[in-house]
Amino acid sequence: MRIAMVSPYDWDIPGGVNRHVEQLSSQLRRRGHMVTVVAPGGRDGEGFRSAGRSIAVPANRSQANISFGPGTAARVKRIIDEGRFEVLHLHEPLIPSVSMLALLFARCAVLATFHAARERGSAGYRLAAPLLRRLAERIDVRAVVSQAALDLAGAYFPYRYRVLPNGVDTETFTPAGAALEGLDAEAFHVLFVGRDEPRKGLGVLLEALSLVRRDHPEVRLLVVGAGEAGKRDEGVLWLGRLRDEAVPAAYRSARIMAAPSLGMESFGLVLVEAMACGIPVVASDIPGYRAVLGEGRYGVLVPPGDVSALAAALLELVENDAKREAMARTAVERAGEFSWSKLVVQVEEAYREAVEKRKERKA
Repeated sequence: MRIAMVSPYDWDIPGGVNRHVEQLSSQLRRRGHMVTVVAPGGRDGEGFRSAGRSIAVPANRSQANISFGPGTAARVKRIIDEGRFEVLHLHEPLIPSVSMLALLFARCAVLATFHAARERGSAGYRLAAPLLRRLAERIDVRAVVSQAALDLAGAYFPYRYRVLPNGVDTETFTPAGAALEGLDAEAFHVLFVGRDEPRKGLGVLLEALSLVRRDHPEVRLLVVGAGEAGKRDEGVLWLGRLRDEAVPAAYRSARIMAAPSLGMESFGLVLVEAMACGIPVVASDIPGYRAVLGEGRYGVLVPPGDVSALAAALLELVENDAKREAMARTAVERAGEFSWSKLVVQVEEAYREAVEKRKERKA
């Protein structure tokens, strides 16, 4: 198939949706499909078309770098007209973005994936739902990455949804392979991966770390994605943004992964990546993380924002080698359920359904 994979977010800025788009596109190409990624930012090249510059807007207690407006609309329409695609796979199609514009100009089958989760609902969706439902009717197959995402999208747009989770490349994210160079071999490393945003809970983790280090000063925190690379605080090494090829090595450099987010996480891709590398996970007990960790069967869940509970969970794993080893084994098994090599088949089925539904519309 000729597929346009459309992301609303700037391609030059790492994030869960763009990671999803990148890895799924790679898997589809391996299976013989012709995939063109369309997104703001980046540079035109083989397999990628830029929709132009992005602007930063506040969103979901974070910042979204998106592109919208007449110039972007003209570029998106031109890309779609020139591409002669059989399927448009749109990510977050109902926010003002490249994905929404692609939906407006769609003349072929449309699969749309909703990623976001928000425990208290969305004011934007609530206010705009009457208008957005007209757009949503143009979608042939609707999908969500998790139950948490379904809870949000389904509340405002009550349709049938497929669950097509985030995936992990288990050939890249694996226990076998190199770790980061130059780290203290005597240290016990805990890893955080995420942007420097309050909702990611890094501040909570830093407080918990100080409690852990009272009894175990050998514990160090590796921070990927947030902070200035090379900065060193007591017990903390800030690694900054890493190249994609270095991220698996960062996971393998740790003995525990901590994901202390305070909420609004639909899935938790970093959890699955860590688990695929055989790293036990301690995470906040929020819907998106709870589902990945099987209600706590495949990792340790703690109340979000609870410094003492997070410190206690980390201490237990620091002091219990046998438990860590058992968790590592089950983590790898669980991550295998999210392997892109398995999930890509489900995505192809959704594409075929979308094509058939589009044919029915035209009949």
